[in-house]
Amino acid sequence: LIGCGGRGGGAALNALKADPEVRITAACDVFRDRAEAKLADIKAEAAKFGAADRLDVPPERIFSGFDGYKQAIDSGVDYVILATTPAFRPQHFAYAVEKNKHVFMEKPHAVD
Repeated sequence: LIGCGGRGGGAALNALKADPEVRITAACDVFRDRAEAKLADIKAEAAKFGAADRLDVPPERIFSGFDGYKQAIDSGVDYVILATTPAFRPQHFAYAVEKNKHVFMEKPHAVD
């Protein structure tokens, strides 16, 4: 999960609800405290439908800063949810594709 705002949390919950095999194993936001808070919110909501155990993001897989997305993508994930501000999506998307990751990204895809 890259981008831990409202849409990022919603997309993560959608993924957990859509497939019982989905596990969330890494998260990134520019601000670490925002990522930590959103993960706690996701875990609480996921518990309501029996999926809290599929949120497996230990502190060492919570990334922050403007380059944290690279660490999240490189952390062994199979696919990436891009829920950041559209201005950053082109570089995030390009990096994910370069690393052969599947990507979930809603519109607007990018501003340029």
